[in-house]
Amino acid sequence: MQAVERRPSLLFDEYQNSIAKPNETKNKEAKMLSKNDSTAPPSKLNQKEISVDDMDMISLPTDFDRQMDLGSPMFFDPEDEENKIDPIPSISHHYGNIDDGGFVPSYLPSNLKIDQNAKDLFVNPFELVSQMRKRYITTSKQDGVSNIKNDLQNWFLYPKPLPKFWKFEDDKRMQDPSDSDLNEGGDNAATGAITPHHHGYYYPSYFTDHYYYTNSNLKAKGKVKVPYTGEYFDLNHYKEQYVFHLNKQKDKQHSSLCPNSSEEEPQEEEYLTDVPTFQEFRDDFAYVVELVQSHKFNDISRKRLSYLLDKFELFQYLNSKREILANKNVPYRDFYNSRKVDRDLSLSGCISQRQLSEYIWEKINLEPDRIVYQDTETSKKFTLCDIFQFGCSSGDQPIAIGLKLIDDEFLDWYKNVYLVDYHLTPNKLANLIGKEMRFFLLAKVFLEFDNFIEGEYLAEIFIKYVIHILEKSKYQLAQVSVSFQFYSDGEDWYKKFSQWLLRWKLVSYNVRWNIQIPRIFPKLFKENVVSNFQEFLDLIFNSLFALEKNETIDSSVDSATIGVQFFLSNVCSMDLVIKESDEYYWKEFTDMNCKPKFWAAQGDNPTVAHYMYYIYKNLSKLNFLRSQSLQNTIILRNYCSPLSSRTSQFGVDLFFTDQIESLVCNLLLSNGGLLQVEPLWDTASTIQYLFYLFQIPILAAPLSSVSLLNSQKSSTLNHKSVILESDYLKDQATTKINASRDITIGEQRSYETNPFMKMFRMGLKVSLSSKSILYNSSYTLEPLIEEYSVAASIYLLNPTDLCELSRTSVLSSGYEGWYKAHWIGVGVKEASFFEENVGGIDNWYDTAEDTSIKHNVPLIRRRYRKETLDQEWSFIQEHFGTINSIW
Repeated sequence: MQAVERRPSLLFDEYQNSIAKPNETKNKEAKMLSKNDSTAPPSKLNQKEISVDDMDMISLPTDFDRQMDLGSPMFFDPEDEENKIDPIPSISHHYGNIDDGGFVPSYLPSNLKIDQNAKDLFVNPFELVSQMRKRYITTSKQDGVSNIKNDLQNWFLYPKPLPKFWKFEDDKRMQDPSDSDLNEGGDNAATGAITPHHHGYYYPSYFTDHYYYTNSNLKAKGKVKVPYTGEYFDLNHYKEQYVFHLNKQKDKQHSSLCPNSSEEEPQEEEYLTDVPTFQEFRDDFAYVVELVQSHKFNDISRKRLSYLLDKFELFQYLNSKREILANKNVPYRDFYNSRKVDRDLSLSGCISQRQLSEYIWEKINLEPDRIVYQDTETSKKFTLCDIFQFGCSSGDQPIAIGLKLIDDEFLDWYKNVYLVDYHLTPNKLANLIGKEMRFFLLAKVFLEFDNFIEGEYLAEIFIKYVIHILEKSKYQLAQVSVSFQFYSDGEDWYKKFSQWLLRWKLVSYNVRWNIQIPRIFPKLFKENVVSNFQEFLDLIFNSLFALEKNETIDSSVDSATIGVQFFLSNVCSMDLVIKESDEYYWKEFTDMNCKPKFWAAQGDNPTVAHYMYYIYKNLSKLNFLRSQSLQNTIILRNYCSPLSSRTSQFGVDLFFTDQIESLVCNLLLSNGGLLQVEPLWDTASTIQYLFYLFQIPILAAPLSSVSLLNSQKSSTLNHKSVILESDYLKDQATTKINASRDITIGEQRSYETNPFMKMFRMGLKVSLSSKSILYNSSYTLEPLIEEYSVAASIYLLNPTDLCELSRTSVLSSGYEGWYKAHWIGVGVKEASFFEENVGGIDNWYDTAEDTSIKHNVPLIRRRYRKETLDQEWSFIQEHFGTINSIW
C-alpha cells in the first residue's frame, strides 16, 4: 500500500527547514565533538535567517498558560524565579518612603523586604492585611481568648445548663396540670403547685420532681400561659450567686500574684494608647482599598476563587459516598438534632404575618375594651376597638376586622415609615390621621416594648412564637437583634430594655441578644437631640462607661443595675446598620480628620468609616473596662451598603463606593463577621478572597432577601398619602429597580441566584439566618428550619452540607465557650487535636480526636476545608513572599 503523504505547508515546512533541522544537526555535531575532542570549536551551521513571519511558530505565553499558573500551585516551578508574583509598589505609597522619613506601621517586623531602587515597602500584601486585622481585633479585645466567657473555669455561667438529656416534653414543669389534680387533693393542691425557691430555671432538677406553673387569675380571664423555662428565673438569686462568684475570682487573682511583684494591671489611659488612632486607620484603610482596586490582584483572586469552586466540585465527585457513609455511622445524630443558631433574628419582625394577625384577632375577642394607648398631648386613652375606627370608610361603623389585619400595605408602611421615623426615636409625636394612625397604633401596641401597657403584648408574642418554639425544638437557638433607641429626654435605653426583659422574664437558654446601632445622626440633629457626632456616641456608650466605672457589684447593688449587667452578659455583639435609605446629603464637606465633637456639618451624616471606627474605639474602651471587672466582652459586626454606584466621601485621593467602604471596615475592625452576603458577591474579587483567607463569618438570608423584594410594593407611602390604588402598587412592584444594578436591566433576584451556595462551596464561613420573619411569608412555626429545608430542596444539599452549615453557625455565634464545647466539641485552649481558624484570629481546638458525634460533620469534610485553606496560604507565602508574624 502506498503511504499517504502530508500536503506541503508553507509555515511548518519553513519552520522545520530553518529551525528544527539545523538544531538537530547542531546537537548531533556537538555530541560528536564532545566525544572526540572537547576543546574543538563548534562548526558553523548554514541556517536560514528567521523572518518576522516565523514568529507565529515560536512558543509564547498565552492567557491559558497564565490561567493554568494561577489555577493551581502545582504548575509553578519553585526554581523558576520568573513565575514569582511580586507585590505591586503602587499599593505601598501610603506608608511613605523610608529614607524620607515616611510612616512605617509600628506593628510590622523590623526585617521587612525593601526594594533598594523604589525604596518602598515590599511585603506580602495578604500577610500585611492579616497583621492589620489582628492588631485591631486584639487591641479591642474582640478575640475569643480575651473574652472571659470562653474560659470554662472562670466564667460565671448563669443559668446553669440543663441536664444532658433534657427534653421539653419530659420536663414535668412544662406540663399543664389537670384541674382534678389541683382540686381533688394531693401535695400540689395544698401548696398551690408553687415551685420551690431554688429549683427550676436556674438550677437543674431531676425529672422525678413535679413542678407546675399555674395562675388562677390568668385562667379566670381565659388566658393560658405558654410554658417556658424562663418563668422560673429569679433575679435575686442571680445577684447572690454572681456576687459570690465575683469575689471568689478576685481573691483567686490576688492570691496568684506575688506579694513583692511590681506588675500592675494596665490602666485605661495606657491601654487606649495601644488602640490605633484614626490616622493610622485611614492609612491602613487606604492600603486595603488600593489592594482591592489593583487589577492584578483582582485577576489573581478571581482565578483562585474559581479554582476553589471547581476543586470542591471534584471533591464531591470523589468523596460524596464516603461522606454519606460517615454520616450514617454516627449514631443518634443527624441534622435535626444538631445545634443551629440564627445569628440575626430581628425582634421587630420575630413573628410571621399570619401569626400576628391571629394574635391581634385573639386579643380583640378577649379584651376589646382594654386601654392600650394614651396620647401624650391630649391624654386621651384608646382601647383596642378604638384603634380600628381610624381609616374606616364611614364614621359610624368601624372597618371589618378579620384574619387579614396585617396586610402588605401595613408591612410596607411599617418598614419604610414607622421603623425609620418612630421606632428609633420613641419620644417623637405622631401627628397622623386615618389609616396611618391605625398602622401607628398597631405597631406601637403590639410590636414595641416601651408603651402604655409596658410591652405586655410583645412579651407574650416573644414567649409564644420565639422562646417556646426554640425551647421545644431544643436544637434551635437565636441571637435576637434589638434596635438601640434614642430618647430625647435623657432616659437610659439599657435600663428600660433590661427592665422589660426581667419584668416579663424573657430569659431562655436558647436566646442571646445583639444591639443594632442605626445611622440616624441627621435625624437626631434636626430634632435637636444632639448637636455633634460625639453626643450621638455618648448616648450609646456613656451609661455603659458609668456602669462599669462607678458601680461596684456587691449585695447592695440595686435591681436595675444588676438587671443591666445580666442583660449585657447575654449580649453578643453590636451591629452597625447600613441601609439604602440612610441620609446622604453632604451639603458641607467637613475635614475627614476632625474629631467627633467638632462634627456638626449642618447635620450631614458621617461616613460609614467614621461610624465604624468611633464605635470600634468606644467598644474597645468598654471591653477593657468589662474585662477588668471579669465581664464578657462584646464584638462588632456590620451590614453592608447595597448600593454599588454611590461614591464614598471618606476617600481623599482615592475613589471608591460606600459598599467597598463597608466591606473594608468590616475586614479591619469587626470580629463578628458580615451580616449580608449579596454585596460581598457583587464586589471586587480581592475582598472575597480576603474574606476566605481570614475565614470571616458571613450571614446569608436567602428567603428574607427574596421576600423583601417581592412583598414590598412601593416605598412611596408617606405621611400624607394614606390610600393607594392597588393597580398603582402593582405597577410600582413590577418596575422597581435595585439601585445596586444596571438601570437598563430589570430586577432578576431569586433564591436560585443567591450567591451564598457558591460561597459555601468555595469554603467561606457561611451560615443561614431567617432575619425578619414578618416579611418572609413563612409557612411553618420554625422559620430557621424552613431556611435550611428550602436550601436543601433547591440546591440538593446532602446531610453533610446541612450539618456543616449548622456547625458553622454555632462556631461563629456569640454563645459561651461551655455551650460550644458541649454542642460541637471545641474550645480556645490549645490541644493536640484538630484546629480550626475563625476570623483569622481565633483558633478553636477540638476537645477530642473526632467530634463528629456532636455535630455529624465527617472528618473528611473538615480535613478538606483545612487542607485547602492551608494550601492557599502556602501558595500566597510562596509566590508573594512572607513576613514573620509577631502576634
